[in-house]
Amino acid sequence: MRLILGGINDDYLRNLIEGASAVVEGVRVTESVWAAVAYATDAKDSGSLIRWCFDNDIPLKFWGRLDEEVPVRVEILNLFLHRRSPQFVCKLVTHHHAKVIWWRGFGVYVGSANLTYSAWNSNVEAGCFFEESEIDSQFEGDLHRLFAELDANASVLTEELRDLMIARAKALDAKKVPASDFWKHPSIKQWSGLVHTTPRKADDRRKAAFLAEWHSTLQILRDIGATVSLDANRPVWVNAVASPGAQADQFLHAHYYHRTFDGRKADYERHYAQNHANPIKARNEAIAWWQGLPSAPTNEDVAINTTAQRLQELLSENALKRMTLPQFREVAGDVHAMIEFSRRVRNSIVGLQSSGIAYTIPQKLDVLTAHIWNSKAENGSSVTGVITHILYGGPDDLLPERLWEAVADPKWKLECMGISAYGELVGWAMPDKFPPRNGRTSKALRSLGYDVQVHVS
Repeated sequence: MRLILGGINDDYLRNLIEGASAVVEGVRVTESVWAAVAYATDAKDSGSLIRWCFDNDIPLKFWGRLDEEVPVRVEILNLFLHRRSPQFVCKLVTHHHAKVIWWRGFGVYVGSANLTYSAWNSNVEAGCFFEESEIDSQFEGDLHRLFAELDANASVLTEELRDLMIARAKALDAKKVPASDFWKHPSIKQWSGLVHTTPRKADDRRKAAFLAEWHSTLQILRDIGATVSLDANRPVWVNAVASPGAQADQFLHAHYYHRTFDGRKADYERHYAQNHANPIKARNEAIAWWQGLPSAPTNEDVAINTTAQRLQELLSENALKRMTLPQFREVAGDVHAMIEFSRRVRNSIVGLQSSGIAYTIPQKLDVLTAHIWNSKAENGSSVTGVITHILYGGPDDLLPERLWEAVADPKWKLECMGISAYGELVGWAMPDKFPPRNGRTSKALRSLGYDVQVHVS
């Protein structure tokens, strides 16, 4: 975590933009930006967040404040309207005073700074920046709920709403302050704001939201597995007896890496905008492409025909009881979510020198798995104990609840293990009941038009 205090400690928000612009192994670390910032007046500075997203073609979802004082400058509203792109979305929300910027793939800022020149350069502002590797499942879930709450109660930016803001700005300039008609405008979505809830109710809502999203996505993956495993849809290099769940995972793997990238950038949100009206059509087109492949594009045949069976063996109840660190490292080497986390985890967390050395992904994965292996949950469980609890600690139909425990209950939580890693491990242990799911799986589903949540941890 970093304190962002501007001129007080010489760490400015613009420094975060520089970090968010980084390219690692040919891929920009920031996939998209979600920004919930109440006030936005800086439309000209090329270093400002909104202009930076536009100039670098980084998808942006922006939620600004809606009130009669015109807290989001009309010039900024025009930037979105003139772009006319589903990748750049602006919505305005009453009772909104947050300042949260999530560079997805890089990290999140939570603080006091609005999108104004003075806030970014001369005001006394205070905030914290959390790297993506510091965002655990509960933190991520709360972020998603913040943006979902704003989105559900937002007024969509239209030309009519923009024109209302122009008229209101002119009235303010002319000292015609009364705004009795402002809130009656049909472009404005009425919302009374949040009501207070107890911590227990908030926890219950988090769990309910997770389980609802998990089950809806689970059925999508099961349907895809049942479809791609049909004889008519299976490539010639996939064994007929291969797990449908493993086939679904690797179909989505191939589709994501070979059909959604624009150069070196994952462009799944643009595909989502194109396909969300008819995801079945997009899915069937992708399956036809998959079935016609004469060979596996990126070793999907090995993953389906060989690796899936090996992982299922290693994650059996008896094998988990006898598992060694080298075997856990073998499992991690085939779990996409753990590989991706090793790429972004801070060196200091896993005991590596923090600067001056460029470590390879296998080196990072070695120390990450050792760190997890040696960690204990509050109840004394090791990583194999937590995995065993999730997989075999009760009826299969309650497995998602045990999965929630592993990421939300301090008694079961382990550092550096999140929902994507556990979701994928569950999938490789029980691929036909619970097809593997991680952040990449969700991105592939979104590219096909499915409205699923992309987990980062």
